Amino acid sequence: MEKKTLLQILKRYFITGLLVTAPALITFFVFGFIFVKIDGILGGLFKLWLGIEIPGLGFIALVLLIMIAGFLTSSYIGRKLFKISDSIFTKLPFVKTVYLTVKQLQELLKIRKSIVFHGSVLIEYPRKGIWVIAFLSSPKPINIAGKLTYPIFVPTTPNPTSGFLIFADESEFIRLDIPFEEAMKIVVSAGIINPDENNNEKQKSIESD
Repeated sequence: MEKKTLLQILKRYFITGLLVTAPALITFFVFGFIFVKIDGILGGLFKLWLGIEIPGLGFIALVLLIMIAGFLTSSYIGRKLFKISDSIFTKLPFVKTVYLTVKQLQELLKIRKSIVFHGSVLIEYPRKGIWVIAFLSSPKPINIAGKLTYPIFVPTTPNPTSGFLIFADESEFIRLDIPFEEAMKIVVSAGIINPDENNNEKQKSIESD
């Protein structure tokens, strides 16, 4: 058996620690960057008015402005003002491109939140002999051109928010006896995460207790 050097052991610990802490570090970095930028923009205005710099005041002001906007849009006058501002932003050169893109993303998120899948399946796609994990969009078959078929969403890897919608007979797919979350983990991880291994580890942990 090859004996590992101290440098190899430290390197392994460093890589393992990096993989464990990377999500948290990146999250803190992104939110910290956004906080500093927003606080710097609005905080600079307060500094001009008050003559002193108060850290965090710009960010707090943004939160209050968003809450005020939400309150105003719930009233008739607020909705009218929103429509006016919307028409202005959609007519401004360059600005309208960013504005409309953000609006489209918002609409897309609203649609996706309302989508509920009704089970995970295994289906041969795009040809016989190749199997992919997919999700039932409806618990019951729907009539398409006189044929009862199930709408099935085939997600892409590693971004499952995009994919393909196909219609298949019940005999053409296999229902999976695993939770939606576990099936989605397989898709997102490109098959690296195996739910069977996770279940075995949980079972061993229960038995050891």
